[in-house]
Amino acid sequence: MNRILLLITLTAFFGLGFLSACGDQNEAEQSEAEVTAEDVKKEAKEAMETAEAYTEQQKEEYLQQIEAKKEELDQKIQELQAQAQSKATELKEGTKTKLNQSMDELRSKQQAVADKLSELKSSSGKAWDDIKYGMDSAMVELGQAFGKARSHFEEGESKSE
Repeated sequence: MNRILLLITLTAFFGLGFLSACGDQNEAEQSEAEVTAEDVKKEAKEAMETAEAYTEQQKEEYLQQIEAKKEELDQKIQELQAQAQSKATELKEGTKTKLNQSMDELRSKQQAVADKLSELKSSSGKAWDDIKYGMDSAMVELGQAFGKARSHFEEGESKSE
């Protein structure tokens, strides 16, 4: 009976010793894992800076693409204007009127794109996404106006032959 009592006492003693050792380790891990308000602020600031840098990078890439598309369309518009001026005497009056209206609309759309591009360049990272949508719309409208002007010119050109 003494043996059993001694065994139970020893088991209880070692069990308590083991549990208290594990408890100390858990407390040490908890104190290392505790997150302070400063840690959260620091991580949030780093995340915001990363997001802002990414947004700025996206904005710059988009601006480069839009400027390249705009330059290409500007070149095509200049070529169309030169062709229209050189053929102006050969075109019928009704065709000239349609072509002039189309060219006026085209210049108006071209100016709208230039204005949107300027607005986009000066926009903050937060607002540029909204302006980007307007820029996309303006580019589509410019492309459509160019197509319309070109078709009026080609239509008049084929009628004059």
